Amino acid sequence: MDVHTGNDWNNYESAMNEIREKFAVMHRQEETDYLCKDYLNNPPSGLPEDASGNVKFFDTDLSNCCASTSSSSSHSSVNEIWREKICEWSYQVVDHYDFNREVVTISLSYLDRFLATRRVNKKFFQLAAMTTLYLAIKIHEPGKLRMSSLIELSRGYFTVEHVSAMEDLILK
Repeated sequence: MDVHTGNDWNNYESAMNEIREKFAVMHRQEETDYLCKDYLNNPPSGLPEDASGNVKFFDTDLSNCCASTSSSSSHSSVNEIWREKICEWSYQVVDHYDFNREVVTISLSYLDRFLATRRVNKKFFQLAAMTTLYLAIKIHEPGKLRMSSLIELSRGYFTVEHVSAMEDLILK
């Protein structure tokens, strides 16, 4: 006959209270620290402006790359179609290089968290998406993707300097 003492019950209650407290902390972190804003439906407000009042989408390191000349598209928010195309492109890249497809999920998480903090034009969005994919591959894949290969995939649209500057901006 297995007899449980009051001490066993106290240990059980103590362990359950500890588990409840840990879950409460994790839940609070999910709702605050790890929360990612829905930038597709609620784009960030307050576009940064330079001294002359022009909207800035980028740091100066990226101005020669991501400035848009057409005013109608330069100030538009990212939309579902843009994100869907980047997602498809990312899967094509990882499939081509035989990387784990989970890298795309990680990359899009990086991208979503980055874009939740700023409004961007299409070119800046493409560069950010390409750079977050590069970061995810660099961190999570044993077989690395050379930056020169990534630049080739952009068909000359971006340079090593552009990706490097965007990487610095994302990691800040």
